[in-house]
Amino acid sequence: MDKKLQTYLTDESVFFNELIGKRMSGNRIPIEADYRRATKYIPEDKNSDNELIDPYLYKIVQGDYIDELIERIAKQSGNALDICCGPGWLALELARFGVNVDAYDISDIAIATGEKMLLENPFPLGNGQVTYNCLDVNKINFDKRKNDTIYGFSAFHHVYEFDKFMNNCYNNLNEGGLMVTFDDIGYTKMDSFFKNLFLFILPTFELTYLDKFVRLFNYIFKGKLFSNEIYSPMEIYAAKHDVASDAILDFFTKKMKLEKMVYYGAFSVRVCNSISGPDWFRYTTSKFLTFLDKFLIKIGVCRGYYRIIYSTK
Repeated sequence: MDKKLQTYLTDESVFFNELIGKRMSGNRIPIEADYRRATKYIPEDKNSDNELIDPYLYKIVQGDYIDELIERIAKQSGNALDICCGPGWLALELARFGVNVDAYDISDIAIATGEKMLLENPFPLGNGQVTYNCLDVNKINFDKRKNDTIYGFSAFHHVYEFDKFMNNCYNNLNEGGLMVTFDDIGYTKMDSFFKNLFLFILPTFELTYLDKFVRLFNYIFKGKLFSNEIYSPMEIYAAKHDVASDAILDFFTKKMKLEKMVYYGAFSVRVCNSISGPDWFRYTTSKFLTFLDKFLIKIGVCRGYYRIIYSTK
């Protein structure tokens, strides 16, 4: 492995260690740590970089898609391999449904968090279990066991030998096995239009209306764009080496047998997680925006920022 790649991998671990540490501060439990026990947290300071945690809002905006993903993998049952598991929410949730999950992540804090959530878990696991492993996923020993499901939740674009890794995943699957990928694939122009429109109109945690007008002025007269997108070191490295959403799509539709592909969240996820105000206002507005988002995707005006693909061997 060359020194540059090793630096990216080290920075990747540091990046997610810091991110998870921030999200877990104040004894909070984010959704990515435990889907059922996540604790509500509303940022009070507009200058704060702490992110909203709102399980009920999450259910409004993404719950249908995430619950379907959980149910589909649980239906497959057996052994599952979790690629880039993070703090382990999905591995833990699947274990509660009786799946035996082998979960991997490069962040030692993510793995420690997953183990802590598993230890504190108040819900029965039935016949399921989770084994958390702190390891660069590119070094997984695929000879350890065969799997019935391999999945990555915003994961496969982090690997640096994409073709080799994905072929190893394919060969590791039992016949009829399931592969699932959840990816954020970026905004189309229409997605961005509606996202920016509603972020400007609605009250938000991040910006005052004065801030918004200043940014609008800079965009109109100076051509300056502002982005809230944050990329991890390995996302940057992998993108430079052509591991993009198109490569993932090709694998899941050409190498595998496509079962289902879903797009959602053209603008609603980003906007709804930014809306400030009393709960009744945030939840009512979010329900409307989620409905509008689904409708605009259905008629082809928008595409969706998120994509979930289910494919079988």
